Amino acid sequence: MAEPIAQHAAGTGAASTGVATGSVAAQPVTAELTATGLCKSYPTPAEPLRVLQDVSLRLAAGESLAVVGPSGSGKSTLLAILGCLDRPTAGRLSVNGQDPFALPDDRLPAFRGANIGFVFQDHHLLPQCTVLENVLTPLLATGAAGPRDQDHARELLDRVGLSGRLTHRPAELSGGERQRVAIARAMIRRPAVLLADEPTGNLDAETGRHVGRLLLELNAARGSILVTVTHSGELAGAMDRRLRLSGGRLVEPDTPAGDGQGPSSSTPSGGEW
Repeated sequence: MAEPIAQHAAGTGAASTGVATGSVAAQPVTAELTATGLCKSYPTPAEPLRVLQDVSLRLAAGESLAVVGPSGSGKSTLLAILGCLDRPTAGRLSVNGQDPFALPDDRLPAFRGANIGFVFQDHHLLPQCTVLENVLTPLLATGAAGPRDQDHARELLDRVGLSGRLTHRPAELSGGERQRVAIARAMIRRPAVLLADEPTGNLDAETGRHVGRLLLELNAARGSILVTVTHSGELAGAMDRRLRLSGGRLVEPDTPAGDGQGPSSSTPSGGEW
């Protein structure tokens, strides 16, 4: 039987995932994420459609959180707000003590690029670019990638077990390898917060476990914050904390569906979910 993600993350090193040790782990980032009373609604001809209601949470460096819930419950909307891709209707978001939505519109993309990393269900790699080039693409928004950036990208690819694939293109990689490239790309700017939207959704069970362990190990090594939206009970159970979106609110996983009442700050998990 394959080793569960949580068991591996709790009691082993990085060797079995192909994550090498190195200087990347020795460069922790400063990370703090606080959401207070986040609400999101959309106008409709009848009345506003309320997707998120009074969502609050607080996460510190090195912590991981899984947000679960049925399709349409608002998980991706929450992730978009935490990632500064969408503005809340009400409430406040703080990343490292700064409210990104208080910034002028023309400064928000730079803030997002410097502080937030994204891993999606689909890897979204550029097919014409090599593995190394794909990892470096987030840096092109602020200028060319210099020699130190390239060294950092090679270190990250070594940590995710792809040092031998630097010149390969996405079509020459397996699904799991492509997702590992996407993880390295998400971390190239040393973000404080790493957001993963169904990161194992397109992978088979064993490859999904491998990617899940990799996310947790890199997050712990870098001291960043990992927030994952997932339908995978095993991946959710491996995170430090788990919350469920119900009725637009974040509640504990065992709160009856539709209750909508309960603690909206994350609390530690207690084993398999």
